[in-house]
Formats: sequence, structure tokens, C-alpha cells
Amino acid sequence: MAYASRSGRARTSASSPQAFAVCDRCGIWYNHVNLRWQFDYRGATLQNIRLLVCNTCYDTPQSQLRAIVLPADPVPIINPRVEPYVWDSTDRRQVSGYNTTNVTTGIPVPMGDTRVTSLDSVATDNIRVTQQTGEPPGGKNQLPGTDPNAVTYKNVVNVSNNGSGLIRITVTVTSGMITNQRVIIKDVLGATAANGTWVITVIDKTHLDLQDSTFAGTYTSGGYVINNPSLPYGFDEIPKTGPL
Repeated sequence: MAYASRSGRARTSASSPQAFAVCDRCGIWYNHVNLRWQFDYRGATLQNIRLLVCNTCYDTPQSQLRAIVLPADPVPIINPRVEPYVWDSTDRRQVSGYNTTNVTTGIPVPMGDTRVTSLDSVATDNIRVTQQTGEPPGGKNQLPGTDPNAVTYKNVVNVSNNGSGLIRITVTVTSGMITNQRVIIKDVLGATAANGTWVITVIDKTHLDLQDSTFAGTYTSGGYVINNPSLPYGFDEIPKTGPL
């Protein structure tokens, strides 16, 4: 019995003898078949560190010791389009009268003044313009379209009856105007019923009718039409967003 106790935790079998072995960590005897190799992470893979250990002494490989393998960088795309942060953060607010670039209105047009889209009946190379207020340098006029050179300003040539009792306005040209658009008419003399805010019907290149109007008086002179579809409903001037 004294000799048998020296075999530790190994088991002796007369019918099926098995070799003894010593655990490399605790030094206790086991049957060789009951010991196993110790593995640890070396880089990104497990490696046998050549220690035969018992189940008690076996250390589960620590995942935190595994090397981090970064994936390959993504393949660059062709012709990338990066957000123009410098352009976006540039303040382009102006009062009238500064150095200008557009030949029609004299106001800088960001990113060029060539139309990107247009009506089928309009050439795509038409130049887009920016509305002026007509004020001298440093002016603070908030009324839109009061510059005769701006595309939104039309001179009234005549005011007459359209034959159905509506007011018909004759202007120099109706380009830029569309039916059911809201406009402002001012400074008409004689046929003063035309002055005010109206919804228009475009008849041809020089004529437009004022919807729900009633013709009265005789036109003598004067008048202009402000065509500004960018105004909010119910406004007759540009809303102020801050002190100039």
C-alpha cells in the first residue's frame, strides 16, 4: 500500500496497464492518457507550448492575449465627391452695390451663372441671374425686384379690358412669369384698379390677365410688375433675417 500511494492520481490496472506521467505544472502523477497539451495564443493563432498538464492545471487560452488583426483598408472609389466644407461655411450675405459679376443684375452668382435646368422651350445655356434691390452701395432696401435691370421687374406699357371685364396688363416681356403666379403691381396711373397683389394668367409674350379683377378707369402712364415667386405667402417684402 505504501508503494501504491506513490502513484498519485494514476490508476493501475493488471488487465489494461497504462503508463504513468507527471503533470508539468503541479507535479502529481496521472495516467499519461489523462494529461493534455497546454495551448496559448501566439499572435492570432493558438500554439502548443509543449506542456502536458492535468485538467486542474489546464488554463483556458486567454482571448485578450490574441493579436488584433486589422482588416485591409477599403479600396478607394473612382472620382470621389467630397463635401465642400470651405464653400459651405463662406458667408455670402451682401448689401447692394458691391463688386459684381453677373452682367444682367450685377450680383455674384455662387457656383457660376449657367442654368442647370430649364424649360423645354428655353435654351439650356440661358444665364440665370440674381435679383437686385436697386439700392446704392451700402443700401438696406428690403423690397424685392425694384431694379429695372433685374429679371423680376417688368415695366407696364398699357392697361386695358381683356374683353371679359378682367384687367389685361401689357408689359415689355413676360419671360420668367407663369400662370397662377402671384405678382405685385404698383405706380399705375389712370387705371389704378390694377395696383395691388394679384394672381396672373400669362396670355402671350407681352400680355397677362389679373385673375378675379375688374377693369376700371383709363390708363395714362407708369406702373411696374414685380414677379417674385420666392416670397412667402402673404408677404410683400423679403423677411428680415438679421440686421444689415
